[in-house]
Amino acid sequence: MTVQSSTDSHAAIASPVFVSGSLSIGRLPFPVTSRLCTILDRRIPVLIGDARGADAAVQRFLADQASTDVTVYSADPMPRTNLGNWPIRVIPSEARKGTAAYHAGKDRAMAADAGSGFVIWDGRSRGSLANIHRLCARYCFIVVWLAQEESFLTLRSDAVREEFLKAHPCRVQ
Repeated sequence: MTVQSSTDSHAAIASPVFVSGSLSIGRLPFPVTSRLCTILDRRIPVLIGDARGADAAVQRFLADQASTDVTVYSADPMPRTNLGNWPIRVIPSEARKGTAAYHAGKDRAMAADAGSGFVIWDGRSRGSLANIHRLCARYCFIVVWLAQEESFLTLRSDAVREEFLKAHPCRVQ
């Protein structure tokens, strides 16, 4: 998670983190909430989608923590989930509503707007994997929670990102 120096020695401007996750993950384990607390402690802005599953679980956690530096990205002016009544960034879509393609534009926008990523992945979700690929394409620092292994994988170098991408090819972009 990159933090850039500011001219004010008491403040830092942090580039946002794109928090993404699988629809199948409805509860956040302690290691994930601990990482989220670190993001909050460092005052790193959070970009998050409006889906059920991990998005909603992270939103619930952030709302419980009274987080204010959160932006919800949605393909619709009325997001499916916005538990903290945070600002919304609408990314309109021409794809058929309710499809993965309908929401892919907002995911691409979050990956483009973020300086780093935190992905809570079930090991199967093609959307979460696509988000990892999008962030890797921008050479971002990415922390992946591998739910099946109950462990973190940190993609911080080109070599580690390349190894991950080879092991987990993606057809969704």
